[in-house]
Amino acid sequence: MKILLIGGGFVGVHLMAALKKRGHDVHVADLPAVAAQNPGFLSIDIENLETVRALFRQVGPDRVFLLAAVSSVALSWRKPDLTVRVNVLGTLNVLTAMKEIIPEARLIYVGSGEEYGTRCSEDHPFDEEMNCDPRNPYAVSKFASGQILELLAVRDRLDIVHLRPSNHFGPGQKEGFVIPDFCSQIVRIERQKQPPVMKVGCLDARRDFLFVEDVVDAYVRISEASRLPHTVYNLSSGQAHSIREMLDLLLSMSSIPVKVETDPAKFRPVDIPVLVASSRRAYEDLQWKPAHSLKEALAVTLNWWRNRGADANLGKY
Repeated sequence: MKILLIGGGFVGVHLMAALKKRGHDVHVADLPAVAAQNPGFLSIDIENLETVRALFRQVGPDRVFLLAAVSSVALSWRKPDLTVRVNVLGTLNVLTAMKEIIPEARLIYVGSGEEYGTRCSEDHPFDEEMNCDPRNPYAVSKFASGQILELLAVRDRLDIVHLRPSNHFGPGQKEGFVIPDFCSQIVRIERQKQPPVMKVGCLDARRDFLFVEDVVDAYVRISEASRLPHTVYNLSSGQAHSIREMLDLLLSMSSIPVKVETDPAKFRPVDIPVLVASSRRAYEDLQWKPAHSLKEALAVTLNWWRNRGADANLGKY
């Protein structure tokens, strides 16, 4: 099967490796500056419809993963205009070009569990039937794009799958997200390149965390499945853990004691207390469920930072 990944960052690199291992013909496209630094990557700017059309004509894929996005909640607060251009208008460009050039292909759109907002609790994890209540610019952009895709897919009879993965982490994720921020600080402290004090934001928020390898396993299953009975799938563990729990697990793996201090600059303007999801639909349709424990996944991630260094801007695996 010929598969195109739009976005060759953190998850894209893991997904590319997994799909190639299964014998698929995989192509990866990213912004021109990124493609120039990665041999074999193709160039695309999803804000430019003509570059999307050209890419689809060149590759002619059977499956398209739309991974490219402004994916940082913090950045979306600082640059909501960029977030809307990339995440909403860029998605619409991909759909427009797909309809024109590869109407028989499947578009796998990666949304976010953040789309549900405050509509869940640990007693009532959100499922795909719940109404969404996005509470930050990133979540709004993902929800809006998903709604547009679902409406136009029905009108134009396109094969589109909308995924809502929970927070995921693993080797290769850049700083700017909570787990790599913790891991990079621990490694710098261990190397005496930072005082033994970790700066943190809110630790009380509870999230449904996934290891990147489990997320990729779900993506592979969705790409290989025949036409699916549902258009929206949550990908989650079904269990909420506080940021504090994640930090405590990582600190227990540190080779030296670390003091924790609150940094007001790291707090979000609006933080959702709990995000936890049900992935029953993914289990029933795809026989998918997470295979890695959080402790195992955190250890792998921390050791990746130790092996690769904590001083570089590490966005590739």
